[in-house]
Amino acid sequence: MLNEIIAIYAITDDLLKAIGHKEDCRRAMNDAEIITTAICAAMFFNGNHT
Repeated sequence: MLNEIIAIYAITDDLLKAIGHKEDCRRAMNDAEIITTAICAAMFFNGNHT
């Protein structure tokens, strides 16, 4: 599962960079981490985000 999460993060981060996504300077987490959390919650925890 850990390798899958790392792969999802790497792909998401690369895609955001490829489309030129600009992140908010006040953030604590980058957008790739947030998207990875949502994808992993859907894949491994049946959509439970808590």
